[in-house]
Amino acid sequence: MLNPPLSSLSDDLLSYIVDHLAQLPLWNESLYNLSLTDRAFTRFCQKHIFKTLRLGYHPGSRREIANKMEKMQRILDDDPSIANSVRIVHLSIQHKKNAWLFNDSTFMGIIELLAKSPRVPHALHLYVCKGEAGFEDPVLVIGRLLQSFFAHSLTVLNLNCCKQAPLCLFLVCPRLKEVLLDHVVAEKSYDQYPDHCCYGRESPALERLDYRDSQSLVKQMLAPPPPLQESVVRWSDLRFLTLSPHEKEEMACLQPILDAACDTLEELRLTNLRVIWGSAGQSGLSYRNQVDLTRSQNEEQLSLAPLVDLKRLSQLRVFALHAAINFLKLDTPQGGVLQDINSVLCTIPTSHKIEKLTFDFTINDKHPFVGCLGEDWGGLCDKVIHISAGRPLQFNLMTAAACLRARKPFGESKLYKHIGDKISMLSDYPNIHTEFWNPVRWKKTGAPTL
Repeated sequence: MLNPPLSSLSDDLLSYIVDHLAQLPLWNESLYNLSLTDRAFTRFCQKHIFKTLRLGYHPGSRREIANKMEKMQRILDDDPSIANSVRIVHLSIQHKKNAWLFNDSTFMGIIELLAKSPRVPHALHLYVCKGEAGFEDPVLVIGRLLQSFFAHSLTVLNLNCCKQAPLCLFLVCPRLKEVLLDHVVAEKSYDQYPDHCCYGRESPALERLDYRDSQSLVKQMLAPPPPLQESVVRWSDLRFLTLSPHEKEEMACLQPILDAACDTLEELRLTNLRVIWGSAGQSGLSYRNQVDLTRSQNEEQLSLAPLVDLKRLSQLRVFALHAAINFLKLDTPQGGVLQDINSVLCTIPTSHKIEKLTFDFTINDKHPFVGCLGEDWGGLCDKVIHISAGRPLQFNLMTAAACLRARKPFGESKLYKHIGDKISMLSDYPNIHTEFWNPVRWKKTGAPTL
């Protein structure tokens, strides 16, 4: 038990301590340890520990997965109040045969326990182990969702590494607001789906879409195949959109979405990167923390001007872009990347609501960075000034060089200084708040996020 003075603390103060620990990077381990220190902390820690309920996680056999779920069910049976803390169900399908999971009595028993909570979970994360065939029985998955509370409560859906992902997922969850897709392959045929999955159901009004390497499903969202109804999602409420600017097929879906959401879109982030999957199967949708580990010298920059037109986005407040300035390719034209980006910025209408522009550049060049120094940094600043037009504007510029190793010092610091000197002209405009980030700076302050 707690010794004085901790034993005399009120519940409010105990809760405050736990809430503070929950904000730390290694909060999960810290809260587990604290919950074992004294029973007075246990229920406050459980509120955070069980916020995400992970089911199906085990690299072993079907029996081992089932045993782990049975243990979780016993915990919930012993203290039903724990279910009240669950807001996210994280379901990992790691066994090559996965239809059994959706027919498993323990799994369904846990879902039924959660359904009795006065505040049922609102988010579902489905992860199919990379390399597996995907949903063994996608019709069964749809049926289980229809039978569960998710059909009425789900507002956030995250699909990772899912093959045979059915578009009907959106129709059976009409309250969906946020969809995150990473390495998702769409179902090809819907002839086998029951009519009640495809017809007469309300289409969700998405507010946020974040996708990478999932263009087959996004294409179906834009133009549903028969027998699905014409509008599987409503784009007219979309406010936040994030995708990769380096994938041709992915970018081909961009303009139709922009046109459909032109009156509501507030943030456009072309910032998703190619990611090398690790053993833990991390999705990589979030911005990197260690820049040097994920930047690639082979990354190519698409020409954005033919693919991005911002002139109809009347509510756009934030535009962010990750771009590759790659002079390790012999056919890279000098000055071409920034000129292309400047052409996109020219499409921003005079009557706009832009508050924040963020550009993150991977610079691939040989020392002494002649190609990069020849880029049109002054032209970029001119566009920023024009967009600001005397109004407050946040301008973030991030650069990181990845050059071929040479015997002489790389000289990245001189490169960053040169770029800093080029954009120093913005200091003459007090309404433009400029932040210039580079590895020299963030070694001291930490890496920023887009």
